[in-house]
Amino acid sequence: MKQFKQIIQDVIYISKITKTKNKKILTIISVFLSQFSALIDISIIAIFSVLIAEQYTSIQLVNSILDYFVENKLMIIVLVSFRYVFQYFQKTIIYKLELSVNKNLKIYILKEIFDKRNYSVSDSYYFINVISMHVSYFFSSFASFLNNILQILIYTAYLVITDLNTVFVFGLGVLVLAYPIKKILEKARLFMHESFEKGQESNKEVERVVDNLLLIKILKKENYEIDRFSNTIQDYIFNLYNNYKFGVVNSFLPSFFTLFMLSTIIALTSYARSLTLDFIGVTLRLFQSLSNLTTSLNQIINSHVHIEKFYEVEKNKTIENTNNFKIINEDIIGLKNVSFKYLNSEINIFEDLSFKIDRNTHTVITGPNGSGKSTLLGLLAGVFYPNHGEVYSFSNKFGYIGATPLIFNSTLRDNIMYGNDLEVKDDQIIEILKTLQTFKEEQNYDLNNLISNKTLSSGQMQKVAFVRALVSKPEILLLDEATANLDESSKETIFDILNDQNVTIINSTHDPDRFKKVDLNLKIDIKNEKRIIVEKKIT
Repeated sequence: MKQFKQIIQDVIYISKITKTKNKKILTIISVFLSQFSALIDISIIAIFSVLIAEQYTSIQLVNSILDYFVENKLMIIVLVSFRYVFQYFQKTIIYKLELSVNKNLKIYILKEIFDKRNYSVSDSYYFINVISMHVSYFFSSFASFLNNILQILIYTAYLVITDLNTVFVFGLGVLVLAYPIKKILEKARLFMHESFEKGQESNKEVERVVDNLLLIKILKKENYEIDRFSNTIQDYIFNLYNNYKFGVVNSFLPSFFTLFMLSTIIALTSYARSLTLDFIGVTLRLFQSLSNLTTSLNQIINSHVHIEKFYEVEKNKTIENTNNFKIINEDIIGLKNVSFKYLNSEINIFEDLSFKIDRNTHTVITGPNGSGKSTLLGLLAGVFYPNHGEVYSFSNKFGYIGATPLIFNSTLRDNIMYGNDLEVKDDQIIEILKTLQTFKEEQNYDLNNLISNKTLSSGQMQKVAFVRALVSKPEILLLDEATANLDESSKETIFDILNDQNVTIINSTHDPDRFKKVDLNLKIDIKNEKRIIVEKKIT
């Protein structure tokens, strides 16, 4: 009962936050169609049971059914047609609800990630794509569960009216089997949860191996990594197998229940002789609904594991303290006693970190992979909130260029003016594009040309990204391995332009020696799992 109450609360909560259009109307229609299907089933069964009960020979029975069908063909055709039409629309409505919830949930989670800020890239992807899918599946499974419950009530009501004594026997059977079924479902839930956790571990192992593929090959540690991954995936497969076994057992429960009850009734001959054909027919439909109910319940249990994970979105309430990011009157930007960790993480990336950068200087940030260089840029820009300490800056006019620049399917102008509210003349844009020798052909400088990440080379994409930054006139430009695909000539040209504009450059890079003018090197060192900044001013 407690678990069912929690499921109801989850459904109400999901329904509230997703704001699915017409969800109440669609749900009511789905329930209405489902119950009509059950009533039509009963009508069809009753019609044919009357015919069969007439003690005809086999030939007479066939002829009687044919005669009845001819005489009432329109009614029977209508009943059968309506039954399948209702079933079709009922299922499509539930699926439509699932898609609507999925869409709205993705949008909701994306807004939460933008708002709360301190989500890692992997967590953001996981919540938007994986969690939203399972939560929406949970919602539609519950709708199916509700429909099956109501169908069972209709079939049961008919059986009670037909033969109360036999229904009483069924009720006793339910009481006898209720406890073992409950235990089986609890065990299934446990294995589903463990399978989910093991699946997460295996995914992380894959990410770790892929991210370090080159290093592993150079060090010839392929066999070691294969063995390690094999052990991880073996645990995952073991849990999946147990999960599957309990799923099979759950799918057998309705059939087992049917056989158990029919055997009980047959054993009690006084009840068995009183059974009518319509009673048996409706009973079979009842157990089919019970089977569907079990399937829906399994789906709910499986999806509910992800529901619990989804609630982390709500628990991750970052306190937006206005003192986290300060605009000051001094010509510096930096951190003061900053500690930071991502949401859903127990490990601090930075602890009590402090440094400052002078205005109109070129600072490079170096450090090994995973040391937090990109995170540091995010903190300086106010994209991430420190858990403790403060970030201060002389300006909030930031520009950013990553290793893989944002290029979308649109015109060259739209890509360059993305996020820019300034009035910039086309001639100014084209001049910078030509200065960087972005394209070989003259016609490619038409700003109305359609571009995408498939039509441009990596070098061209980075040049377009730099032009976007230059025309937006940022006071602080953050670079995250942004020059990796640029030739030396283009790189020099870009930094000459930036220096002329008096832009503060904060440059995360693996190769600081390739830059001619650098004022400060902030090196991130990891000692005893603690990250420290080693400052080195370059004269």
